[in-house]
Amino acid sequence: MLADRLLIALLYIAILSSFFVFVQPAPYEYLMVLLGGACLWARVPLDRKILPLVVFLFIRDASGAVSVSEILHRDDSLRFLATSFYLGLTAIVFACIFAQDTMRRLATLRSAYVFSAIIATMLSVLGYFQLLPGLEIFTLNDRAVAGFKDPNVLGVFLILPFFLLIEGFVVDKMRLGNIIAAVIIFIGLLLAYSRAAWGSVALGLPMMLWLIFITQRSAETRKRIVIFVIVGVVIATVITALLLSIDVVNKMLTARFGLQSYDSGSVGSRFNLQANSLKEILAHPNGMGPWEFNNLYGMVSHNTFLGTMLNHGWIGGFSYLALVLTTLAVGLRSMLVRTPWQTVLIATYVTYFALTLEALVVDTDHWRHHYLLLGMVWGLSAATINEVRRRRTPPAYAVA
Repeated sequence: MLADRLLIALLYIAILSSFFVFVQPAPYEYLMVLLGGACLWARVPLDRKILPLVVFLFIRDASGAVSVSEILHRDDSLRFLATSFYLGLTAIVFACIFAQDTMRRLATLRSAYVFSAIIATMLSVLGYFQLLPGLEIFTLNDRAVAGFKDPNVLGVFLILPFFLLIEGFVVDKMRLGNIIAAVIIFIGLLLAYSRAAWGSVALGLPMMLWLIFITQRSAETRKRIVIFVIVGVVIATVITALLLSIDVVNKMLTARFGLQSYDSGSVGSRFNLQANSLKEILAHPNGMGPWEFNNLYGMVSHNTFLGTMLNHGWIGGFSYLALVLTTLAVGLRSMLVRTPWQTVLIATYVTYFALTLEALVVDTDHWRHHYLLLGMVWGLSAATINEVRRRRTPPAYAVA
């Protein structure tokens, strides 16, 4: 069917382009509009099981519209609200896509996302080590940034493809091409010097391997996981040691592991800003409106949940919190059910879980891959429920 083939092609191209957002609007934005149109043409249904996602996002943005109504003269505030609304729509599009024809569409996403991560890392490496003239634009403040504006965004962007490769190693087989891809992406994670991304990997990777281990019936798969952990630790240690032998990398890694000036100790520090955010939240039940806190204090809140309260008001903020908690609950239940995509859902879930923790110290509400993860958890969870109903049997939970 032509409409379905177009949908697959646009899904691949959109995900492939997602590493390049230097320009605004980015190519990804236009491609997502086309992907949404392809979904309509292919008659991709809005599964009622993802309605909570739709409702919570609608409440958040409707509350944000009330908040912004008092500062309509600020174009940047209107643009912020429009961006929130648009990104929420992308999450709904992804949820609808992965709720149906799940394995084929996941294969498309995996291929495109891994390729995108490799391109992003290679551009960063070339620019970071000044191997080709003109590619310094792919670094920022001696950190890899690829096509993003913030190294932290690059770091988190690389986590899901890295986890998907590892998931493939332990449940399928180790292919040379995938091993090389994982090594390249791991280097990109290191050169982004993102403590939040490092922490997400340190938390999410053991969590993913443990969940896959306890949900697998095959003794062979469990043995592969143990072997992978041993070999993986050795390889990661060797790569890190080699990078540390490069002076500029050694100095930056040492510096990044220390307490940064914007963490604490000054009026504009991360935690002082969060304290001021709480004060302003209590004073503005309807929210201050987008960028008003930044205009008053010179920086944003550095906490997604507090920032949503400031930008969208109490109702919008609590709706977003409810969305996160519901997503975690729905995803947890679904990833314990045996399905062909169970291990992919585990990889996606732990990446999203780590991102929700990262949101306590970083503003993640306008990260495109945040909404990809959100849509994937809901879409795969809906697909899981549909699969259970198709079998007409109680769900076969992998863990008693």
